[in-house]
Amino acid sequence: MFVFKSIKLLQDHLSENRPKFGKVGYVPTMGALHQGHLDLIAASKAKGCYTVCTIYVNPTQFNNTEDFEKYPSTIEQDIVKLTQNQCDVLFLPSSAEMYGAQVVADKYNFGTVTNSFEGALRPGHFDGVITIVSKLFDAVKPDAVFFGQKDLQQCMVVKHLINKRFSNIQMNIVPTKRESSGLAMSSRNVRLTDDERAVAIRLYEALLFVKQQVLAGVSASEVISIAKAQWLNHPKLKLEYLALVDADTMEQHELVRPEIHYAVIIACWCSNVRLIDNVLLTD
Repeated sequence: MFVFKSIKLLQDHLSENRPKFGKVGYVPTMGALHQGHLDLIAASKAKGCYTVCTIYVNPTQFNNTEDFEKYPSTIEQDIVKLTQNQCDVLFLPSSAEMYGAQVVADKYNFGTVTNSFEGALRPGHFDGVITIVSKLFDAVKPDAVFFGQKDLQQCMVVKHLINKRFSNIQMNIVPTKRESSGLAMSSRNVRLTDDERAVAIRLYEALLFVKQQVLAGVSASEVISIAKAQWLNHPKLKLEYLALVDADTMEQHELVRPEIHYAVIIACWCSNVRLIDNVLLTD
C-alpha cells in the first residue's frame, strides 16, 4: 500500500496508475477504523476499483471542541488493517495541506438535507463536511465513492453535492455494519464502557420497533412516544431525536406513503458519547 501526505504526490501516483487500473474508488474516513470502514474498502475492490482511503479528522465539522479533541486516533493499527484488506493507497493529509493557512469552512444550504436534524443540532457541521469532501474529491478525482449508511444524513448531503458539482462520480451507500448485539459500529464506540454498550443497544431496538409499527400503519408520533417510554427512558440515555423521515430529503413524516423512500433515524447520548443510527423501511 502506498502512503502519501501531499496532494501533488497523490495525484502524480493516480495519474500514473489510472491507465493501468481504470477506475479509482475512494473511501474517506477519519480513522479509528472498524469493520464498517473495511466493508467500504471491500465494496470498492469488489467493483474493480483501484482503491484510495483517506484518514483525516476534519476540524471544521466539529462544533464541539471536546468531541474533536477526544476523537480516537489509531493510525498504526489503521495502516495494518488497510494493508490486510488490500487498500491500494492511503492519503494522510495535514490541515495545512487541505486548507492552507486558514482552516475555515465555506457556507452551504441544501435545504432540509443540511438544515434539519444533524444540521440543526450541530450548527456549521455540514458546512465543514461539504467543504472537506469537496477538497478531497478535487484531490483524489475518484470515479466512485463509498460511504456508510450509518451516517445517512451525511450520505444525502454528499449525494446532493455530487449532483451539484461532481456529476461524474458514482455514489455508493454501503449498509451499516453492526456488532453482534445490533449496535451500529462507530469509531466512537471505543469510548463506551461495557455497561454503556449494553444500554446503547436500546437505540437499535427502538429503531426496529418504530419501523415495524409505522409499516403496520401506526402514526410516527404515537409509536415514537411508546419507543421513548419503553426503550429510551434510561438514566444513561439522553435522546436528541427519533423520527420517521424521507430518506432522500430528510423531511419528517407522520405516516408511510408507498411512493416515498423512508428511514427511521435516531441521535442519542449514551453517557458522554453521542451515537447516531438509522434503519431503512425497505431493507
